[in-house]
Amino acid sequence: MKRKSNAFTLIELLVVIAIIALLISILLPSLSRARELSKRLVCASNIKGVGTSAKIYANDNSEKWPMPPFKRGAIDNEGIDYLNDDNTPDDWTEDGTGAQDTGEVGWMRDEETTSEAGAGSGSTSVSVTRAFWMLVRSGDVTVQQFICPSSGDSIDETENLDLYYDFYGVTHISYGYQVPFGPRDTQPREGMDNRQIIAADKGPYYLNTDSNTTIDWSGGVGTVIQMTDAPRHWRKWNSQNHGGRGNGEGQNCLYADGHASFNRTPAVGIDQDNIYTIIDGGSWGTGVEGAALIHGLSPHSDPIPYPGQDAFGTGAGFHSSTDTLIYP
Repeated sequence: MKRKSNAFTLIELLVVIAIIALLISILLPSLSRARELSKRLVCASNIKGVGTSAKIYANDNSEKWPMPPFKRGAIDNEGIDYLNDDNTPDDWTEDGTGAQDTGEVGWMRDEETTSEAGAGSGSTSVSVTRAFWMLVRSGDVTVQQFICPSSGDSIDETENLDLYYDFYGVTHISYGYQVPFGPRDTQPREGMDNRQIIAADKGPYYLNTDSNTTIDWSGGVGTVIQMTDAPRHWRKWNSQNHGGRGNGEGQNCLYADGHASFNRTPAVGIDQDNIYTIIDGGSWGTGVEGAALIHGLSPHSDPIPYPGQDAFGTGAGFHSSTDTLIYP
């Protein structure tokens, strides 16, 4: 009499393998999504920690958030050059012998900037990220906290932090800061409206190319992007940290009261102000404030703008103190 075999047949084994493969194909996207959401939480924690350190700094510095010295007399004249024109590794070096302008992240980072101390003096080329490095030098924040785990950025490996005044380059910092180089009421400080965005994942306009100097607002449901459009229509105007360049899912934003949250569009400031652009009343008209706030001009406009500059007229105006301009 034959004994019944308990072994798998080839067909049964193939069926089991097929089921396992199917389960993996179903679970992998979910696991990948869960991993990204976890990284997003770490990113939010990073930027919230930066905000806490900035508030501690403000308590000891006349309620002002970090701001490197610069020539205030240049605000309404030649402006302050804080742009990053070309940040490929071949074009800049730590010792300042590369081909960048002095306002770029990492350029002349071993040189301290100065405020006005006499006729013609004071720095007019000042990287925005020097403000963040002030917290690094004080020991309140580590360079690791300035890296979003979803981005492709790498940790700044500078050993002697006290010898420098800026990050090594734009690929070593994942966050942007409210441009501080305008009139005093535009600068980050305690007492600002709690809805104001002071820092966020770095924006899509930090490369000075033709595509970033002028902004194409076409897209969405209508002829131009609107707040009523679904978040998927906003992807090319979001930070590239979460999803890649031109496909950003959104950005973690730090508010003036110190809390951080993830927003799926960049139009999240006061009155739905786009945090990565300057208010553009000239193009959209003084009677179209909604469009002027949601749309706007790239930070690479000429002359280099400060928050709210010429938004609805000449110079600083009503919206200057509420116009968020995150850079880089």
